[in-house]
Amino acid sequence: MSIPLFVPPGEGEFVNIRDTKRTYLKLTTPDSDGEFGFFEHHMAPEASGASPHVHKKATEMFYVVQGEIEFTIGDRKEVGTPGAFAYVPKNAPHGFTNVGSEAATLLIMFYPMNNRDDYFRGLERLTRNGRNPSLEELQEHMATYDQYMV
Repeated sequence: MSIPLFVPPGEGEFVNIRDTKRTYLKLTTPDSDGEFGFFEHHMAPEASGASPHVHKKATEMFYVVQGEIEFTIGDRKEVGTPGAFAYVPKNAPHGFTNVGSEAATLLIMFYPMNNRDDYFRGLERLTRNGRNPSLEELQEHMATYDQYMV
């Protein structure tokens, strides 16, 4: 059962993905009964984000808080600065990267959640201690959480 939740700035569970990203899991599967996910994604300067992919069951939304994020949405590339918003419906190819020379912060929202918090936890495990997982490992992990490379 979902209950009201307040998470102060800089608090809550987080995962580190490689040495270039930290993701705060602000609203997790148990918090929302799996309905909605909300993540605060911090990226180092010029850090790669997510290569183009689709979600077959989820809608994803992005809000740029800080920095310059280049979004690939379908065949378009757009650079989002603070205040930019991107809405990506199911089955729409998309990806993102920090193209700026400064750190970036991105808010990421999912509906429905599809255990997306476990996706980020899994990425942390796969990339721990500088490890580079194989393409097969990544694809298997992604497919478990409704993410498919294009």
